[in-house]
This record gives sequence, C-alpha cells and structure tokens, in this order.
Amino acid sequence: MLENSILAWGGAGLLLIGEILALRNVNNLKRVLLFSTIAEIGYIGLGIGLGSFAAETGAFLHIGLQSVMRLLVFISAYVLIKNAGSSSLNKLSGSGQRMPFIATIFGFGLFSVMGLSPFKGSFSKFLIIYGAVEQEQWLLALVCTLASIIAAVYYLHVIQRVCLEKSTNCNNNLKTNVGSFSWSPTTFLILFLTLLTILLSIEPEPFVHIAQSFATQSSIVTLPEFETPWAPIVLVPYLSAFVLCLIGYFSPKSRDLLAVIVATITFGLAWNINDLDSLSYLFTLIFALISLLVIIYSVCYMKGNTHTNRYYFFLFLMTGSLLGVSTASDFGNFYLFWELMTWSSYFLVIHEQTTDALKAGKKYFLMCVSGAYIMHFGILLLHENIGSFDMTVIAAGVNQLSEPIALTALAAFIIGLGVKAGLFPLHSWLPDAHPVAPSSISAPMSAILTKAGIYGLTKVLFVIFGTGTLMSYGKVGDFSLAGFTLSVLGGLTFIYGEVKALRESNLKRLLAFSTLAQVGEIVAVLGIGSYLSTAGAMMHVMNHAVFKSLLFLAAGAVIFRMRSKRLEDLKGVGRKMPFTCGCFAIGILAIMGLPPFSGFFSKFLMVYAAVEAGKLLLPILILLGSVIGAIYYIRIIRVLFFEQYQGAEISEAPWSMRLPLAVLAFLVLLGGLVPELSLSLSRPVADLIASRGELAIIAIPNLTLDWSISAFVACSGAVLVYFVGKRCPTRAGITSVIVMAIALSAVLFEANRYDLLSFWFAILVAAVGVLNLLYSIGYMKHGHAQNRFFFFFVFMIGGLLGVTASKDMFNFFAFWEIMSSWTLYFVIIHEETQDSLAEGFKYFIFNFIGASCMFLGIVMLTAKTGSFDFDQISQAALTMPLPWLATALILIIAGLIMKAAQLPFRIDFQMHPPTAPTPVSGYISAVLLKSGPYGVLKIFAVLGGMTVFGKLGTSDELSGLMYAVAVIAAVTLLYAGAMAMIQTGIKRLLIYSTVSQLGYVLLGIALTSPLGVAGGLMHFVNHMMLKNILFLAAGCILAQVHVESLNKLGGLGRKMPYTFGLFLFAGLSLSGLPPLNGFASKWLIYQATFQSGHYLLGLSALMSSLFTLAAVLKFAHVAFMGQPSEACKTVKEAPLSMLLPMFILAGMSLAVGVFPGLLLVPISEIMSAMELGNLSVTWFGALPSTGSWHPLSLTLILLLFSALGWLFYRKSNQQHVDIHIHGCGVTDITPAESHVNASSLYEAPEKLIRTLLLDKNGRRK
Repeated sequence: MLENSILAWGGAGLLLIGEILALRNVNNLKRVLLFSTIAEIGYIGLGIGLGSFAAETGAFLHIGLQSVMRLLVFISAYVLIKNAGSSSLNKLSGSGQRMPFIATIFGFGLFSVMGLSPFKGSFSKFLIIYGAVEQEQWLLALVCTLASIIAAVYYLHVIQRVCLEKSTNCNNNLKTNVGSFSWSPTTFLILFLTLLTILLSIEPEPFVHIAQSFATQSSIVTLPEFETPWAPIVLVPYLSAFVLCLIGYFSPKSRDLLAVIVATITFGLAWNINDLDSLSYLFTLIFALISLLVIIYSVCYMKGNTHTNRYYFFLFLMTGSLLGVSTASDFGNFYLFWELMTWSSYFLVIHEQTTDALKAGKKYFLMCVSGAYIMHFGILLLHENIGSFDMTVIAAGVNQLSEPIALTALAAFIIGLGVKAGLFPLHSWLPDAHPVAPSSISAPMSAILTKAGIYGLTKVLFVIFGTGTLMSYGKVGDFSLAGFTLSVLGGLTFIYGEVKALRESNLKRLLAFSTLAQVGEIVAVLGIGSYLSTAGAMMHVMNHAVFKSLLFLAAGAVIFRMRSKRLEDLKGVGRKMPFTCGCFAIGILAIMGLPPFSGFFSKFLMVYAAVEAGKLLLPILILLGSVIGAIYYIRIIRVLFFEQYQGAEISEAPWSMRLPLAVLAFLVLLGGLVPELSLSLSRPVADLIASRGELAIIAIPNLTLDWSISAFVACSGAVLVYFVGKRCPTRAGITSVIVMAIALSAVLFEANRYDLLSFWFAILVAAVGVLNLLYSIGYMKHGHAQNRFFFFFVFMIGGLLGVTASKDMFNFFAFWEIMSSWTLYFVIIHEETQDSLAEGFKYFIFNFIGASCMFLGIVMLTAKTGSFDFDQISQAALTMPLPWLATALILIIAGLIMKAAQLPFRIDFQMHPPTAPTPVSGYISAVLLKSGPYGVLKIFAVLGGMTVFGKLGTSDELSGLMYAVAVIAAVTLLYAGAMAMIQTGIKRLLIYSTVSQLGYVLLGIALTSPLGVAGGLMHFVNHMMLKNILFLAAGCILAQVHVESLNKLGGLGRKMPYTFGLFLFAGLSLSGLPPLNGFASKWLIYQATFQSGHYLLGLSALMSSLFTLAAVLKFAHVAFMGQPSEACKTVKEAPLSMLLPMFILAGMSLAVGVFPGLLLVPISEIMSAMELGNLSVTWFGALPSTGSWHPLSLTLILLLFSALGWLFYRKSNQQHVDIHIHGCGVTDITPAESHVNASSLYEAPEKLIRTLLLDKNGRRK
C-alpha cells in the first residue's frame, strides 16, 4: 500500500514537473514534446500507484493510446521541423500554409494527445482521475486537473503557431508544398497512425478490454459507463458536417443548399422531439432555431470566403454539440458534447486566422477548457458518491451527499458552466472573441453558446439538485448559498457589462459587453430560485436569444457592406440600408425592454419575480443597469440613422442575410404582441423546477396587452400611415388624420370600457390629435421623411390612448412606456439637427429614469397584491407594511410628476425639447404631459384616496404625500413661470410656461378638495386648448421664418393678423385675465388654496400668473408689434389647414370662458364617480366658489364698453398721426434699431431672477 502511495505521488510529481517544463520551453517544439512525454509517464505512474481497477486500466490504456498518438505527433513534427530547418516555433510558424496536410495531421495528433473530447486520449486520463476520486485522493485529482490545464496552454500555443498562423516574410525562403502530396513511406506511416488514432476514438472498447486484462483487481469490478449512444438529432448535423465538407470541394452551391436543408431538418427534429424534459426541450428548440437562421445567413455572408468548407464543417459540429448538450440525459455525454462544443466553436472564432483572432480564440479555448476540466472533477465526484452518470439517478441521490462533497461539486459546476456563460470574473474571453469572429458566428456565440452555460447551471442546480436541497447546504438570508452565489455573480456581470459597453466604440465589442450584461441579468434572477424567477429568466433566455441574434446578424450585415466595426465609421448607414438597420432598431428597442417588443415582457416578469421574492436590491440594480444600457443603445441608433452618411455608395445586404433578420424581427414583435407564446415554453420549465425543488407554484401574471379599439386603430393605423406615406409623402398626413378620427370614434363606440375621467381624457387625446395632425399637414408640407414623422406621432398618441383605456396597473405602465419612450423620442428628434438629437437624448433618458421609478413602484404594489387589478391593489394596500406601501407610492408619484416636469430643479432636463417639430411640441405641452397629473389623480382615486394615502400621514387634512406634491407643484409653477419670463427663445418661453401651468393643474389635484380637483381638471382642459393655440401660432411663424430667437422677430401682427389675434387671446387667457376661460380655472384653484388654509400655495399661484402675463406680453410685443424685422418682411399669413385648428380651439375656449359649466358639469360627474365630492354647477350657471360670479356678466359689460369705444372711434374725427422717436439728436436710427427686443424687456426683474436662479455662467443653480 505504501509502495503504491509513493508511486502515485511520484507519478503526480513527475506529471506536474513535466507539464511545467513543457510550458517553460513552449517555443521549442522538441523540448515541448520531450517534457510532455515525461508528463504522460507521470500519468501512468499515478494510475498504477493508485492501485484501483479503474486507475490501473486507465494507466495501461494510456500507454497504448499515447504510444500511437505520440508516434503520430513525433513523425509529423519531424517532417515539419525538417522543412523549417529548426524546432523553434518562430521558424515553424506558418507551416499550415506551407505544408497543410502534414500540419493538419500534426494538429489532429496534438489535440488527440491533449485528451480533448472526442479524442479518446481523454478516456484514459478520465479513468486515472476517477481512480483518484474513487479513493478520495482529492489532491491527486486536483493535480491531474491542474496538469491538464497547463497542457492545454502549451499545446494550443504550439497548434496555433505551427498550424494556424500565417506565414511571415521571414519564412519566405522555406519550401512550400501546397497542392503537392508525396507518397513516401513516411506519409504511409502517418496515414496509418492517423487512421489508427481515429479508430481508437471511434471504437475504443477492444483496447479498453486489453487494458483491463492487465489490471490487478477482481473481474467483478466494472468501469463507469461514460458515454451512451448519440441521439438522431445530434447525428444529423454531425454526419452532415463531413458530407457538406466533401460536397463543397465540388459544388459550393450544392453545399449551401444542402446545409439549409439539413439545418431545417434538424429544427424539425427539435420541434418534434418528445423524450426530453421541458428545460431540455426549450434549449434544444432555441439552439436549433438560431443555428438554422445562422446557416441561412451564412450562404451569402460566406460566399467567396476562404475556408468556407471548414467553416460549415465546424458550424455543423457546433450545432450538433449544442444539441448534444441539451439532449444529454447523463453527464458522460453532457461532458463529451461540452468539450466538442468548445473545440468546434474555437475554430469558428479563429476563422479569419488574424493575429487578433488567434489571440482571442486562444483565450476563449483555454478559459472554456479549463472550466470544463474543473467541471469534470465535479462530475466524477458525483459519480463516485452516487454511482452513476445518469442525471435522473443523480437527482434521486443528491440528498445522500455530505455537505462538503455537495458544495465542492456545486462549486466545480458553477465555475465550469460560468465560464461558458461569461459570468464575471470568468468573462474576459467573450468581449475579445466576438469582434474577431465572423459576424455569423458572433450571433450564436452570444445567443446560444452563452445560453449553454445558463442551461447547465439551471439543469444542475435547480433540476438535479433542486432549490430545497440547495437550501439544506446553507442559506444567505432567503437565498440558498448556491443561489446567492449565482445572483451575486450575475449582478456583478450585469453592471460590469453595462458600464463597459457604455465606453465602447467598436460595435461588435459593445454588443458583446451587452451580452455579458444580459446574461448577468438572467443569472442574477435565476439565482433567486423561485417559481416566478425561473419563469422570468427562461422567458428572457428565449427573448435574448432572438433579439441578440438579430442585433449581431444585422450588425454583421452593416459591417459586411461598410468593412468597419467602429461606430464612427457607420454614421448614417441606416439611410442606405433601411431594412437591415430597421431590423437592428427593433432589436435595440427589444433589448432596452420597451413595449410592445418581447424584451419588455420578460424584463417585467424578472423584476416582478425579484420583488415578489423580497429581493428589492436586485430590481434596483436591474433598473439602474437598464438606464446605463439605454444611454449607449440610443447612441447606436443616433449614429446609424441620424448622422450624415459620408461613405461610398452601398446597397442593402444580400437576400440570405435579410431573410433571417426578417424572421428574427418578426419573432421579436410576435413575442411582444403575444407573450403567452414564450410563456407557454417557460412555464413548463418553472413547473419542472418547482416540482424538483418543492417550490410553491405562484400564478404567473397575465402579461398580454389589453388593446382598446382606439389604441389598436391608432397603432396599427400608424403602420398604414408609414407605408402610404412611403409611396406618396403628401398622403401620410391625410391618412393620419383619418386614422385618428377613427380612433376618436372608437373611443365613443367603446365608452363603457372607460371610467369617466379616462373617457373624457381619451376624447381630448384623440380630438386634439386630429387637430394637430391636420395642422401638421401644412406645417410638414416641405418637410422631410413625412411618413416617418406621422408614423411616430400617431403611434405615440395610440400609446396614450392605451393608457386611458387601461383596466389594470400592468397595461397602464405598458402603454405608458409606448407613449413616453421610443415613439416620443423619434418624433422629437425628427428634424435631425445636432441640437434636436442632443435635446432628444437628454429628454429620453430623463423619461427612462422616471419610468423606471414608476416601474419599481408599480411592481412593488402588484407583486405584494398578487394582481394587477386596481380594486385588488386598493384592498391589499390597506394591510401592506407601511414602509413598503410608502416606498411604492412615492416611486409611482415621482414617476408621474417627472413626466409633467414638476421636480423643481433642472427643469431644462425635464421639459420636452424646443427642437421638436412645433405640432409635436404643441401636442406634448397640451396633451401628453397631462398624463402626469391624470395619473396622479387616477392612482389616488382607484387606490382608495385618503383611505390608503392617509396611511402615509396627514398634513392640514391632506395626505402627507399629496401635500408634498402640492408644495412641489407650487415651487415649480413659481420657478418655471419666472424662467419663462426671462426667455428669448420662441419655443423655450412657451415650454417653461407649460411647466408652470402644469404646476397649477397638479396643485389643484393635490389639494384633493372638491374645489381644488375641479379647478385642477378645469385648468387641465383649458391649458390643453390655450397652450396648443400658442404653440400652433408659434409654429405658423417658425414654418416661414426659421429662427429660434424672439430677438429676430418683429412686426408680424400686420402680416399675420389672425395668428396674432389667436396668440394674444390664448396668452391673455392663460395668464388668468377675466373673463377668459384661463381665469375661471385659476380662480377655482386660488379659492381652493385659500379656503383650505394653504395661503403660501395660493400666493405662489397668484405670483406665477404675473410671470405668465409678463412672458405673454413680451412675446406679443417683440414678435407681433413694431416694424417688421429683416427676417419677417416676406412672411404671409398661415394657410387655412394651420389656422383652422387654432380657430376651433379658440372657439371652444371662448365658449368655456362664458359658460364654465360646459366643463364643470362633466368634471363634477367625474368627481362624483371617483368619490372625490361634487360641485353645485349647471351647464350655463356661475362659477362655484364663495361669492360666486358669472363670467357672462363681465363678458357682456366688457363687450358693451368695447362696442361704445369702437363707435366713438368710428364716429370721431379720425386722423393719421406720425409719431417721431425722440433720439436725443440722433437722426439715423433704423426701425430695427428702434425695436425693443426680448432681451431688453424687464431688465431689472430679469436681473433679480437670474441672480436668484442662475449661476454666473447662466446655468441653473
């Protein structure tokens, strides 16, 4: 026994020393082969020294295998060294080009000697290591594992230098035998040894039996069965790889066609396979689908490329290996195919054989093989303790494992599988390999190779071990120790990937880091180990496989044409390759998690699962990372679509590259419109893991969008608008008006769907949409990309209509995102100027952050309730823990008031950009931003009003949260009003004014008194009409003058009298001058604040009205009065299509001003329905308040005095009097110089405001 122990440890020492010496002498082939041979002798000594039947069999088998394989290596190396004249790798470099046949045989021999599957040099080593594990000689087994890793390093280095590196100039004097083949005795011997090596790999059993006969153990001892027969789904791509390679030498076209046929058959087999569990079936389907699309894509992508036969050979081997991994029912085949997957994909990574490719491929291979060796140790550990490689048997026996054994095995699996998944800190191969691999390979590397790691982690931890068993090995809070490890690694990977992608300028490398982030997100959620987290993670696995394949294949098509991977070289390529880049944009929106694309739904479910499990830190991390991701994703879209293209003329990608893009883009859309399809595949996986881990099965929430007719008409009609406008740009506007009119009719038709507040808001959304789209026809008459403009405009309105029709919290948020994210961004940046792109980006990110706050708050409420239904949430809120409820409500309200730009700091970041097309600016200010106050009131009412909100504390009979909202609104309306007064930008002045007026709306609503809510809702509508008039009037100016500053305007009143009149009417009304409608609503708000005792809030509102009046008069004076400026001399009145919407809005405003009951009666009904009190009002009655008065009385008095004044003027002696400017003796003052510009008005107040609100550089404090 002692002798055996000494021999075993001596062999282990010799093994390790030999490998280290071989590594140190890696640049001399003779020495490498010598020392590696010594190391193999160490293996033999170790096996014999262990003395077990398996180890001795392995030792004697190792003698036979290594003798044959090393003889093959020695002879082929001799030929190569003789040709190079040296054993130095520097001289041998490039032998693959000079002597391709011998170099290929040499590489084959080295891989065989290395013991990489399927080369059966691995089997003898496996038996020796198994013998060490069997005898609990863990240190010896670890020495063997370490030695294998060291050997892999120098073997791969030699293979790359000798076989794969291209010849350098210094080797040009060497003999080249390309195309020649010499039938020498040496060649015959090499062929014989090659065939014998292949035979040993295909049919090793006879040689195993011979080795067994030398072993000293009893004949009743049997060796472990490490490999079982391969499934047909694996054999088809494997056998096809050899056939395709052969056919390709004679007919490349036939090879390409056959490749597609075989891939289609393989997918059919995957679809119809029956004997797999739900997890294996899901991943088998994903692997087969993505492989099929990649092979179709490769037909044109690889056309005319060198080594195409080799490419297809290894691509099909990789496909077969992936399917082998997912269909394996035992760890023997699992490990075999795992190594084959690494080996085949390695050759695809280095396909170009550039220096960078070889370097990245080397890292990829060594990291994955090292991880596999470590995982191999874990597999042997399980077999030794349970007695089988069969996964079912192991799953039944894991409870027998001691905790140290189980944790050691789990650690080995997490390391081995984590490397392939790309988990931090085992990730570095991934960002290096993606950029150098062909783009057709980057897609499966990201979409399915990394998913193989996730599959393995899920299979081992949650199917074989199970959550319940994992919990017994140790807990960290509510996590199992293994699950906690996964979540930590996943979270680190997620944030690391997002941050690294943010700083990247190489498109493929950026997408690679993005893959790291997405994999990390999936693994972090998977680590929770709950039913919902599994369902969400698996759903995202599917979605990510699809949209990341789409991104890489689309990027590959762009790179294929542009011959560059750097973003700065791809500027404007979307203009030249609209289909390819359009598909790319769909993938970007999906990976950002925006609806109605597939990524939104799986992201929502993952966040929901994490919150439901009480892991709040994880969703916060996910949402933070999503904001980082949004920054660089939008940057990509900006570069591809909205920068100027300056390259050579290019065309779209070939058909075989576009077809997979179309399929993938369709799947992304289908996954969003019908998320139940992907849930039907992920739910059975969750059921499987729940049954294995004894988990509670929790109902997966319904994630299907509930489309109202109006929202569906608008969004589907937007698509029609796009294609109609593509054929005839002028028809896009007309079609959009018709679509929106139908959507308005749909609201009326489906009136019973809505609560009263939402019904009237939906009416306003659609009606104002009709008017602004009608106005846009004239405004966009000479504009570019009209079909795109109207598409996004109508789709955005469709999202808002969906918000109003939402019956539950999920749909409210989903349609909110449609309304306020990508559609809004694209319509805002339509002008494509640098300013509009910068401002649009800023606004998009701010909206994204606000939506993320809402997202978390909504999920906190719904996950705690177990339902999205408003009524159920209201009931559950009564018993929710106060900190949880308060946090959720604060987050939701914060998101809503951020939409209305009501946070009283850096309003310039919150308000919508002035660079947006004016009809859009008008609609955003008048309607879309009202979604914030609308949401606040709806959430307050449907969640039970003071019954729920009062739990957060009260202040002066107000909910503490609503009081905070009122204070924020008061500060903002005062601050924004002051800022509006000092602006000189035409639209910027109006936008600041919008923010101020929204403060009035929010202030009234936040008071929650009948008078306050009535005033807030009345101003809600009044501002909608009046501010829209102001913006449309400004648009009439901008459409002709094309200036941004008021200082360049003057004298427009004479040239645009209707526009002037409409502007002045709307501006004065909005300022709160009686008896106009703007005053009526403000009067109610003033009354509500003073009656409730909130005097400072009321004074703030009064003061802000003065600021609004000053701003309106400033605009009117500078733009419309005085002599026409140089820029305004040729201006004409706006066309009827632009004036008509303003006259309609003005007429409605006049009617409401005279008869406020026209608004207040419906408002009172809304308040009653929402249990917020009611008002004593009639259709044609007075304003409700203390000392109520009727605007009609004041209107009649004013009309009477106006009529008397007009008559006096007409009947008097009219004289035209010229008034000369007193110039203090200066006589050459021009009209332009005498015109007081915007910067010169209110100099003293402006100086005070700037001192209080701005720093020395003019930036907001």
